[in-house]
Amino acid sequence: MRRTMMLSTFAVAVAAALVMVAAAGGNRGRGNDDGGAKRATKRAAVTVFDLRLRPRQEVPRIEGLRADADGDLTLDVTRDSAGAITSGDVVFYFNYDFPGSVTITGLHVHLGKKGTNGAIVVDSGVAAFTDADGDGNVTAVVTSASPATLQAILDKPRDYYVNLHTSVNPTGALRDQLRTSNKRKHDD
Repeated sequence: MRRTMMLSTFAVAVAAALVMVAAAGGNRGRGNDDGGAKRATKRAAVTVFDLRLRPRQEVPRIEGLRADADGDLTLDVTRDSAGAITSGDVVFYFNYDFPGSVTITGLHVHLGKKGTNGAIVVDSGVAAFTDADGDGNVTAVVTSASPATLQAILDKPRDYYVNLHTSVNPTGALRDQLRTSNKRKHDD
């Protein structure tokens, strides 16, 4: 599907740009070009959560839906010299597979432990769209997540989940709980 190829190419470009921004961000604020005064050092860090969204993780469980979405939720944060998050991006990247045509209506991070539903804390901003063959990719970059929300997710990832919503299952069709990430890149 042409849309999938274009989104996949875009996603690779976004991922490459985030890595370059994170790498460059580690050098910002270093140096002593202001007559001896020290500037605050900013540190970039990227945390990647590998996720497998499934209908059986929904609350209540979705029966009979043979669909899934595999991908990543990436938090790319900048910290000040004291370690506090000052800004950050959230990148949603998921390859989905439904048995036929699907209208995707949302992709979010929710606050809620396993087995419970909760409020949206990061909205991907993905507008509703229909995919005729049900097989594709959705990618979104959110630049407006609050530092407090990003810190809360990093502190207790198991208290959050990612949910893909459809027109048939508006409260959620596919879900996975965040777990402690094993992929981290720090530029200190």
